[in-house]
Amino acid sequence: MRKSSILARNKTIAKNEKKHNPGESYALKNLQRRFQVLVQDSHDVFEIINSDGTIQYISPAVEKILGYKPEERIGKPAYELLEPTEKYKFKQMLSLAFNHPDQVVQEEIKIKTKAGQEIILSCDMRNKLSEPSIQGVILNWRVSSSDRNREDSQAKAPATLDELTRLPARGAFESLLSQHMAEARGEEALALIIVDIDRFKYINSYLGYEHGDQLLRQISRRLRLLCTDQVLLCRFSGDQYAIVAARGEGQDDYLPLVEEVLRLFDAPFIVDEHKLDISVSLGISLYPHDAQDSETLVKSAYAALLRGKAAGKKHYQFYSADVEHKNYREFLLRRDMQKALKEGQFAVHYQPIVNLYTNEVLAVEALLRWKHPLCGMISPAEFIPIMEETGFIVDMGKWLLEEVCRSHKQWQKEGLPPLKVSINCSSVQFAEECFVESIQAILDKMQLDPRYLIIEITESVLIDNAKKVIADLQKLQEIGILVAVDDFGTGFSSLSYLLTFNIDIIKIDSSFIQNIPTNKTSTIITHSVINLARELNIKLVAEGIESPEQLSHLKRFNCHTGQGYLYSKPIPQHQLAEIMANKKCEPQINAEALGI
Repeated sequence: MRKSSILARNKTIAKNEKKHNPGESYALKNLQRRFQVLVQDSHDVFEIINSDGTIQYISPAVEKILGYKPEERIGKPAYELLEPTEKYKFKQMLSLAFNHPDQVVQEEIKIKTKAGQEIILSCDMRNKLSEPSIQGVILNWRVSSSDRNREDSQAKAPATLDELTRLPARGAFESLLSQHMAEARGEEALALIIVDIDRFKYINSYLGYEHGDQLLRQISRRLRLLCTDQVLLCRFSGDQYAIVAARGEGQDDYLPLVEEVLRLFDAPFIVDEHKLDISVSLGISLYPHDAQDSETLVKSAYAALLRGKAAGKKHYQFYSADVEHKNYREFLLRRDMQKALKEGQFAVHYQPIVNLYTNEVLAVEALLRWKHPLCGMISPAEFIPIMEETGFIVDMGKWLLEEVCRSHKQWQKEGLPPLKVSINCSSVQFAEECFVESIQAILDKMQLDPRYLIIEITESVLIDNAKKVIADLQKLQEIGILVAVDDFGTGFSSLSYLLTFNIDIIKIDSSFIQNIPTNKTSTIITHSVINLARELNIKLVAEGIESPEQLSHLKRFNCHTGQGYLYSKPIPQHQLAEIMANKKCEPQINAEALGI
């Protein structure tokens, strides 16, 4: 790519900133009549879809924009014309709309016309399923600013700008990328970097779309600092940016730029009264090494991005063949989650929490397990992050709570002693506006006393939105639910949370337990946390007890409660019933119990 070419593009950008059947239901015809006045002369496409994405109604403008008559689309899935990447984006929009009724979800979607041409449409989506007169999700499709000028854009024409950030929009960027690759002719290397804002949709959920837009403007201003004669920046999608750079031949040549991007997010962003710590994940692909055309280059960068995000926040990943293999497995898991829930592939296992001195079973922790028909047993460490990213964790959390309630009722029916059950809740679940109310509704429906429930949260939940979390924790405790902090001690501000939040139980992280007595630091920290909990009158549970030596030290430190493979691995309900009948769970000093 010629450096002067990108420089010219950036200068140009800166300059330009200044059929229905007769027997169809009466309700559907009624629905059409209500919308007819609104849409008959509109150039926008109006659509109403069911909760499963099936089109109930679509306005006549669909023929002008996509070439399809309304009767060709009604009854079909709304995402039928989308490529896999765009289909995934559309389903994310649906998920967000379902979780936040009456909020408008906006995105740019690439879609194919009947003639096979790809165009970019702006889509506004609003959930009106609960409104009797509509009972559907309303979509408004219109030709985006990215696509209106694309047909007129020639090599020297100004780039189409995204209205919010005043950066080149995706359609314009893809055109520029193809041009730069053509100019390079495989003789010069290019890097495509996709920048994804971690957990951005939850900022929209917590603070609203207006604050989200303010944040995007600030992020755009910081990223503009990267623009030189070698670097071109655009807004790629709702929470993603794309960078094209010409700084060398191999991965090492682009590491300084990658690190520079990450450093831009070291300082917090101030949006009104909110101080937001934002991180990004990066996916990088190189031309001509990873791809010979722009479409494949983009797909390779996306594949790398997915792998980077799987590693956690603030990670970057260069594309490689290994990335494709891992992404295919992740694709299978993403694709099969909802089907797995319907087909009973998920199960709840329980791990006893015991009195370390008497071996009495005090409570149990409910843990999710997934046996995939092709991949076998999937580690929760692998599928939970995907559930959180897609929002599926919300539905799964409700299913898990209902299963726990069923188990509890079965124990009572069998005359077994009632036990408290601890379940884990993620920050995504806490982001739900009616999080506490949904828990209460399930408990009422299943007739389980809230006193038998413990909600476990990690420190990340406490970080994300302290004001809402404090209010939710208080509501939970008011109805009798205990609150526990899981993995205590692994965060930088663990002790400060005890001042801010009213916590009933702390569970000291297994990494500390596993390192005693061989690691002096872990031993001292464990002893100190046990003493601290006692002084503050907070119950403490030691996690991950696996050896008699660890148990001996914990007893010496006056730690009364714990769990781990030394006592029992997580087991199905019928096996737990045997332990509950004995009311005790003895330490098992053998290799089989330790899973060796």
